[in-house]
Amino acid sequence: MHHGLPSLLLVDVPRPRADALRAELGDTTDIADSTAEDVLAHTGGTPGRRRPTVVVLGEDVVGPAGLIHSLRPHPADLAVAVTTAPGTEAELAVLPLLFPTDVVRRIHDGGGGRTPDVVRDLMRQLTRRRDHAAAQAAAAAQHQRSSAASLGRQLGERLLGQFLTQAPIGALMLDGDEMIAWNHRAGDVLDLTEPHSLRRPVTDLFAAAERDALHRHLHHRRHRGAAEPDAVFERTRADGTSQALRIAAQQVVDTDGRGRTLLLVEDVTDRLHAQRRLAERTSHALLTAEVAAAMTAPGPLDERLLRCVRAARERLGADRVCIWTRNTLGELVHAVCTEDDDTAGPVSCGNGQRALVEHVVTARRPHLDTAPRPEADADADASAEDTLLLAGHPLVSGGELIGVLSLATRRALPGSVLDTLENIAAQIAVGTQQDRLLRRLSEATRALERPLLPPRLPDLPGFDVGARYAPFSQGLHIGGDFYDAFTAPDGRHVLVLGDVCGKGPDAAAITGLVRHTLWAAAQHTSDPTHVLGLINSALRRQNTPFCTLVYAVVDPTRTPARLRVACAGHPAPLLRRADGGTTPLEVRGPLLGVLETTHHPVTEVRLHPGDTLVLYTDGFTEGAGGQDRREPEDLAAVAASLPLADPRSPAGCLAAGLLEDAHRWWGERLRDDLAVLALTALPAPAGTS
Repeated sequence: MHHGLPSLLLVDVPRPRADALRAELGDTTDIADSTAEDVLAHTGGTPGRRRPTVVVLGEDVVGPAGLIHSLRPHPADLAVAVTTAPGTEAELAVLPLLFPTDVVRRIHDGGGGRTPDVVRDLMRQLTRRRDHAAAQAAAAAQHQRSSAASLGRQLGERLLGQFLTQAPIGALMLDGDEMIAWNHRAGDVLDLTEPHSLRRPVTDLFAAAERDALHRHLHHRRHRGAAEPDAVFERTRADGTSQALRIAAQQVVDTDGRGRTLLLVEDVTDRLHAQRRLAERTSHALLTAEVAAAMTAPGPLDERLLRCVRAARERLGADRVCIWTRNTLGELVHAVCTEDDDTAGPVSCGNGQRALVEHVVTARRPHLDTAPRPEADADADASAEDTLLLAGHPLVSGGELIGVLSLATRRALPGSVLDTLENIAAQIAVGTQQDRLLRRLSEATRALERPLLPPRLPDLPGFDVGARYAPFSQGLHIGGDFYDAFTAPDGRHVLVLGDVCGKGPDAAAITGLVRHTLWAAAQHTSDPTHVLGLINSALRRQNTPFCTLVYAVVDPTRTPARLRVACAGHPAPLLRRADGGTTPLEVRGPLLGVLETTHHPVTEVRLHPGDTLVLYTDGFTEGAGGQDRREPEDLAAVAASLPLADPRSPAGCLAAGLLEDAHRWWGERLRDDLAVLALTALPAPAGTS
């Protein structure tokens, strides 16, 4: 890498865009590629002291807002340009509230031509700020070299003078770590009294966990006399409330030439709490958005619930987040838990958490611990670190208790966490309820679809039968296409393919009526006139919408086999001869279920070995609606061109080829079901006459 050039880091940026950026910026910028998982390895270091870098996040980066936070953008050395996508617009909308636009900038045009200009602008601003900071540092160093000794002596001499005594900021003089003087403001802020506080180490005012860090802050670079950057330390006041102090240390010299430490102390408790509240609200808003995105995403419910608990653990700082659901028997079942990420099998949460969940189920109200509780299944000598704060919220949708969202943490839980749990619990409950409803509807759909198609195609000696069926959409859609094939009691083979008017349960009911009427009629005689007449009467009697179909009867006792075909308002069937020549059969007749009396002419053809009859629904000719039609002659040309790759199943090959061609022809324009049924007369086995 050329460390003399500013750095441009491309994170999950698509290759065409990355190449375009290299072409425009490669001469003046050091460009590198990275992924979201590895980007932190390229941007480590102390903010403000890193190499000037602009990071470009591609639109496919998952959780871009959280990644931007982890990069720690800084006006002096790191800026971020993030490409928005429809799924991340809501998450990235809060960025202007958290970062100035000259540090983090959104690109709304899908990463188009604006990206190079945005990168140049961010790079120019980084360079300008870095140069300005370097010039200021050089001037300050020169000034310090010329007057450090006299300035330090003046501060030491005037520490207890009128200026610092009346200053609105706290000032203390330290001898080592011991306090030897302070002004009124410092006394008020730190609760200092004389003589009790004299010669007391300033670190004693802070908890043990803060003392080492404060000591390092006070004595770092002591011998160079430079002021340390401000740092914030927290302590507990005498009344038990928390206090945040911004402390700046300066090494000075008193009138006797002895080195002292001057501390400037500012109470920033309100400001820090306001910042934390803003960060908390922002984090909770992002959590709500992440849970909403997870519950509306496609995929299995367990995977979406696991995304929710992971997001809750990260955003709320919890040790464990679980979702419990009630099964069909009303029993409480542990559904998903964040600990599933780290274990090979199911996780059994502690008895304390189960007791909380059962309490929430009984009360149907949320619960939040105000004091830690030991895990009920922990050892009697468990340490304080083994105590947990628990929170739970019922999952209710439409007045029905679906389950419980539970949370366990060793951190103090603010009261606002219940509001956040309420928001995400409502989304999880609605999503879970919808998933259950869709599963029940899917089961009902499958039950209604079973009568539409035969469970399996029959084995017809001397013939190959092949079929393909592709509904327009999966899931809850019930199409109106159907087909059947069977051998009638008179020994003739019957093939039928049709399409009822409409979709959904009504269409499924009509299809069931047609198939069962057809089967019953064919048990008496397979004659087309008889069968179609009974179907028409059945539809008229039920006052149902119309139906189209093709009815074919094959007499295998004659050589070659005789084929009798009748059509009721359906696209003309195709006859493909053994040499590949294919033509539509000239057979027409009225719709079924419309006229009181009908006449359906019957066409008879010979089916020689290698010949194939093809029946199909109007999805092959009108798949995109009436505006873009294919004629039966067009489909015949397609059938003639298809190779029959498997001589053992020529009908199956032809049906599969026609279906594949239809999907290729219509593409995304397809708006109808597709059904095709084919029958091929097989050559006689060798050695037979």
